[in-house]
This record gives sequence, structure tokens and C-alpha cells, in this order.
Amino acid sequence: MIPDIHKRVYEAASQPKSLEMTDWHTCEKTHCRGGWVTTLAGPEGKELEKFHGTLLAAMLIYDASDPGYKINPARFFDSNEDALLDMKKLAGV
Repeated sequence: MIPDIHKRVYEAASQPKSLEMTDWHTCEKTHCRGGWVTTLAGPEGKELEKFHGTLLAAMLIYDASDPGYKINPARFFDSNEDALLDMKKLAGV
């Protein structure tokens, strides 16, 4: 679970060169949306990712962190620009 998931994911992904939607994890400081979700969830996120894969792990973390929000799995395959706009909207920024 990630408290304030939408705000935390947007803050991480909006840093320069931190979002790359073409790969789950590009490097330690660059991830796609799902990669950021599993990374921000800490060791539990990494364990979920190892067991379920990144896509399902990220969806489960979103569900646990904000039960009222159901992410469409297609959002994990957006362009960098579209993903960041959606994350910004959800963060209320």
C-alpha cells in the first residue's frame, strides 16, 4: 500500500528523466507508471512484482492504496505525455 498513491506516483514520475513508459524499469531512477508503483511500495511491492509480474502487482497496489479507484490496465501502456497528464489529474495538481 502507498499512502497518497496518486500524489506520490506523480511526484516521482514528474521529475526530469524519471518516466519512461516503454519499459517497467529502465534504471534505478527511471520507471514507467507501473514500475514507479511497485518501487514506491517498497519491499512488499518488489515481492508482489516477482510473484505476479509488474502489471498485476501495480494494479493490486493501486487497489490496496485507493480502493475507490480502479485503474484501467491500458493506462500502463500510455505514452509518457498521456501517462503524466493522467497522473497529474489524479494527484489533483
